[in-house]
Formats: sequence, C-alpha cells, structure tokens
Amino acid sequence: MNLDEAIKLLSLEADTDNDTIANALEEKLFAVKKEILTLIPVPSLVQKRLDQLEKWIEIEAFIASSTSRAEGILQRTELKEATDAISFLETYEKEMSRNKLEIANAKTFGHLKDCLAATIHLQEVYMDGFSEFFSTYNKALPEEAKSRDMIDTGKLLTALKSNTITSEITWEIEKELARIGKLSKVH
Repeated sequence: MNLDEAIKLLSLEADTDNDTIANALEEKLFAVKKEILTLIPVPSLVQKRLDQLEKWIEIEAFIASSTSRAEGILQRTELKEATDAISFLETYEKEMSRNKLEIANAKTFGHLKDCLAATIHLQEVYMDGFSEFFSTYNKALPEEAKSRDMIDTGKLLTALKSNTITSEITWEIEKELARIGKLSKVH
C-alpha cells in the first residue's frame, strides 16, 4: 500500500494533505459501522463486511500509523452457559447490546474487525441456542422467513417471563426457526 493507492481508495485528490486523508478515513469508518449495524442478524453478511475491512486496516495503518486494537470482547461464551430460554435470551440481549456499543464506539478499522468477529460468533451461538431452546416448536416454511427479519427477542423474553405465549409469538418463533435453518444452510 502506498499513499497514492490510499488516496485513490478514499476518492480524494492526489495533493490531499494528511489531515484530510485522516478525516476521510474516519468518515469511511463511520459509514461502515452504520451499515454493519443493520446487517447484524445475518452472520454471512457481517462476515462479508469483515473480509472487506482488510484494505481499510492497511490504509489506516499506513496513513495514521494506528494499529491499536481493543481487547476483551472476542468470543465471549456466556450465552452457551444458559440453562433455560429466559436466561438464554437475557444473556443474548445483554451481549448483543454490548457488541453494538463496541461497534458504534470503534475508533479504528482494526477494532471494528475484532467487534465483527465477536458479533458473528455471538450470532452463531445464538442460532444454535435458539434452535435448542425452542426445538418443541415447528418451523415455518423457509419461504415464510426472511434472513434479515430476526425475531424481536425482547418481546419474546417479555412473553416468556409473563407466560403469555400468544399465537403471534408462536408464529414469530416458528419464523425464527425457519430463518435460522436457512442461514445454517448458507454456512
């Protein structure tokens, strides 16, 4: 990577100063984070964005000499320790909120990459756990489930806690099981 390649990838003029380059890189980071936060329910889409970060990490290191990375969020496994559907969903909600906050606060593409890896792992563990804890429900037909339309886990958690599983909630569970089945075949 050289300066000319970095400037070209950022769509800047050849005679751009370092401050302008750093600002353009920061704007790109913000745009990528915003896009990623909408893709989170689909691990394969998040993985594609993660794969695309390498060039930005390289530019970042070249331009800003910024290779610092956050530590401590990768591959948390608290979700695997849940013993019932309620504790499973409570832990998932907590960890997903923490991951989204980490993504939003990422100051570098390197840190963002670490956050995305943790998010993909969390989604994979969630899909396994959801399938296990709700295995007594039928799956909706695959065409009735969209891969981006994840169940509202907060609404489901409230229904479970109050023991008010309506037909609407049951339908949402069935669609989520079908969505997970579709995504599992993609992996």
